[in-house]
Amino acid sequence: MSDLAMSDLAMSGFAARIAAYLTHRMPKAEGLAVDELARIYGGSSQETYRLRARWREHGEAVEKRLILRRDAPAGLVVAERDLEFNVYRALAGQGVPIPEAHFLELDPVWLDRPFFIMDLCTGRPGDPFASPDPYDGHDEAIARQFWTHLGTLAAIDHRAVGLAGLRNGEAEGGFWSRELGRWEGILNEGEAVIEPIVRGAIRWLRGNPPPEPAKPAVVHGDYRSGNFLFTPDGRLSAILDWEMCHIGDPLEDAAWAIDPFWPITRHLPLEDGLSAWEAASGLSADREALDWWRLFAAVKACAIWTTAEAAVQSGESHEMIVALSGIRAGHFHRKQILALLRERGAIA
Repeated sequence: MSDLAMSDLAMSGFAARIAAYLTHRMPKAEGLAVDELARIYGGSSQETYRLRARWREHGEAVEKRLILRRDAPAGLVVAERDLEFNVYRALAGQGVPIPEAHFLELDPVWLDRPFFIMDLCTGRPGDPFASPDPYDGHDEAIARQFWTHLGTLAAIDHRAVGLAGLRNGEAEGGFWSRELGRWEGILNEGEAVIEPIVRGAIRWLRGNPPPEPAKPAVVHGDYRSGNFLFTPDGRLSAILDWEMCHIGDPLEDAAWAIDPFWPITRHLPLEDGLSAWEAASGLSADREALDWWRLFAAVKACAIWTTAEAAVQSGESHEMIVALSGIRAGHFHRKQILALLRERGAIA
């Protein structure tokens, strides 16, 4: 049965299976039960559920609110199954607000597909499309924290925290070429009709490469409005959705964050944001290199939306957000590519 149409009875059975798994992983927990299980819609790469687990341990009542992230049958991004869990574990205590990750399970016997379980963080997501005040009057403060945390991430030595196994983790350079080749390959795989606009942008990017970054950095890969939580007092409480995390040029994340489809620059001018990023990272933001990564971001987005179109057309995905991504967002980013190419004089 599809989770989109999962009945109350099926959800009850799913909760019982989760409880059985948690009991298996926590043998000291007595009478463990799971309730308040609910699907969180909006994510397009993994299925996300919130739940409450209650048990007794050493005679004391314990209650935890948790998030379960399960592989989707099809989505916009297919990541290594343990990637996000391992990133959460590696970045714990490094100054970037993230949930505490508890259990990773790759054996489908428990919940049919691989999953992991982490804490439910306080706060709620801001709607990047809400106008004019998605952060309850804290828009500028949230945006400054957004850039500061991104700078903190860029300053982390990925090898020191055990993330050399991420994509490009052993590379010293050539990140732009590696990432451009990756997304071109995804386009090749999913494109039903060759898009000349996107292919022209790829040729321009390859012919006008950016300089190498000062240092390899942990790149979130989807660092943007909508992928973090904030609290009523204006604190950015958790950065989420690390499925596309890899090692590369930190300006890749900065360019993705300012893409006009979800621009953080609505809430803080770009130069102010980059100043906060530079202060936290100890790096200098090369504005010309950032422009290269802006065009790359639009190409990468088109590749993701192409994946969405292919998943819906093949019948692998019936998620509305996946279908709408292919329709609405794909058109938007093709127009964005044309605008950016005109800025560079590449087209009339």
